[in-house]
Amino acid sequence: MRRIAKGLLSIVFGLSVLGYPERGMAWTQGDSWWEGAYLILHVMDWGQTRDISTRCRIGEYRELNPVLGACPATQRVNQYFLATAALHAGLTYVLPTDMRRMFQVGTIGLQFSVVNSNAQIGLNIAF
Repeated sequence: MRRIAKGLLSIVFGLSVLGYPERGMAWTQGDSWWEGAYLILHVMDWGQTRDISTRCRIGEYRELNPVLGACPATQRVNQYFLATAALHAGLTYVLPTDMRRMFQVGTIGLQFSVVNSNAQIGLNIAF
């Protein structure tokens, strides 16, 4: 997990050093709304994954994210979701304006799909 987090941080740092002339400077209120929408879905997924981490111990569910493993500890789930939320925000910030919205919309769609699928199989948002 630490290796993956370090790798993702290296990517964000590398993108920020590449010197996109627009990075961060053109952040708009709309960007904030899109990022907020992503983070709401991210937190919902986090809660559902915490539910999996409790219920997998009795064989009811298993986690499909290979980074977390089939039955992750709640602490590992918390660390993963905190790190990926920060990485998403950081990467979004350093992306050029024209790529930023595509990234946000794409990741919102992915998160919505995951949260919806989890809800349909009976997972709760558990904190």
